[in-house]
Amino acid sequence: MAIYWVNSDSDDALTLMAAVERALKTGDRGTPPAPGASSPAAPASPADAYLHENLAVARAVWSVDPHRIVQSNRPGLAAAINAFQRLVRRATWWYTLPQWLQISEFHGAVVRVLDALTEKERRLDMRIRDIEQMRLQAHLFALQQQIAVLRAERAELERRIAALEAHNAALDAANLDDEHRLAT
Repeated sequence: MAIYWVNSDSDDALTLMAAVERALKTGDRGTPPAPGASSPAAPASPADAYLHENLAVARAVWSVDPHRIVQSNRPGLAAAINAFQRLVRRATWWYTLPQWLQISEFHGAVVRVLDALTEKERRLDMRIRDIEQMRLQAHLFALQQQIAVLRAERAELERRIAALEAHNAALDAANLDDEHRLAT
């Protein structure tokens, strides 16, 4: 099993397929991205940092190497133990390879599903924020309309009060004139 890392600046499917074809023809396997570099969604909050750090680790180590051994550091015996482990791996690769490949396929599928779910959660979060923002804007527009109606009513009331005060002043003046006439 071989993994090819192909980089392209375009999202066009034909361009990507051409890059994959060139990599397969030349045998250039490329270099894997740094852990977390291909993260589809950045943490929305510091609380999500734990999730994204672990997703980066899962992306980096999902593939199981069937030829890997546990390196011994025992003084004097390390070389013999490591050689024995390599010999056992080579002697049993035909027996264990299908299981290792199945495990690697499963791990790869889990990582891809986690990435897809994280991206979907990010998009849904953005959509919820957009909907909330639209509701806030609609609510703000309704409030602005209510304020405009209240201001118009207030202006009408102030006009009516001014008219009534003017009428009342005219009546007071007329009453004073009548009282002045009666007194004279």
